Amino acid sequence: MRTFPRLLTLSIIALSTIGTTAAFGQAYPSKPIRFIVPYPAGGGNDDVARLIGKKMSESMGQPVIVENRAGASGMIAGEYVAKASPDGHTIMIDHSGIVINPGLYATVPYNVATDLAPITLAVSQGNMFLVHPSVPAKTIPELVAYAKAQPGKLNYASPGNGTPQHIGMVLFNKLAGVDIAHIPYKGGAPATTALVGGEVQILLSGTTGLPFVKTGRARAIATTGTVRSGALPDVPTVQEGGIKDYTSSVWLGIFAPAKTPPAIIDRLNQEITKALSAPDVRQQLVEKNFDVIKSSPQEFTKIIEKDLALYGRLIKESNIKPD
Repeated sequence: MRTFPRLLTLSIIALSTIGTTAAFGQAYPSKPIRFIVPYPAGGGNDDVARLIGKKMSESMGQPVIVENRAGASGMIAGEYVAKASPDGHTIMIDHSGIVINPGLYATVPYNVATDLAPITLAVSQGNMFLVHPSVPAKTIPELVAYAKAQPGKLNYASPGNGTPQHIGMVLFNKLAGVDIAHIPYKGGAPATTALVGGEVQILLSGTTGLPFVKTGRARAIATTGTVRSGALPDVPTVQEGGIKDYTSSVWLGIFAPAKTPPAIIDRLNQEITKALSAPDVRQQLVEKNFDVIKSSPQEFTKIIEKDLALYGRLIKESNIKPD
């Protein structure tokens, strides 16, 4: 008479164990992982995704397929991932424009704070603070003094309204107490061409402007991160130039759909940070002017919350509108 209850108890324990195993992702991944990039192939997000994805494929035993879903300042990809199954088989890399969009656009089709699960901050890229060789200033203090002595003479280019480079210069104007005028262009390449050609005098640039620095057609007087760039170790930061609270790094982070089980988020965090720690990956990222950061999901969440508030306030105060 006691056999049936005992078998029932064992069955319940077995089912509970199976459920726990699934919940903690021990069978994960069970199929290829789709790594969504919100921009065309060949850009910074795409480069970093492919470097990480290759290592993840080798380590996790499943292909990691990089898929470019470009358009609408990254919002097409963001909406797609926000609505994807939260099983860890769809992830996305995006830069800090993802926390600028909510302050810039009247409608964003997903909520970055509630519809996406942060996995890890991956890398950051401090911009180069470039000036045209005709500008006499060779340091940030000299540039600030020159801008104040020559009001209305200096212009800066950006890849477009509301881009991280535009926001970075808005913040510089505010903290340095200068009024350098903004001229938006349709992308980073046209903005760089404008600087090199002398149409504008200043540009915040990632890797696009580096060849022109090396040939002397542009001058890097600072970098915009909190530490010096590995690609330009002899160039001081804007903070070193006396603008103490200034930073304008573009970070790249990795997300999954909200409600992805914490065990899967932790596994992805471990795999991605392991990939970023690989010497060959680190070397290639440094050559592309990226600094490897890495973080826990919780640390990345705090950065997102802070930047959403910062950029939202800055965009509102400066009345920045999208193109």
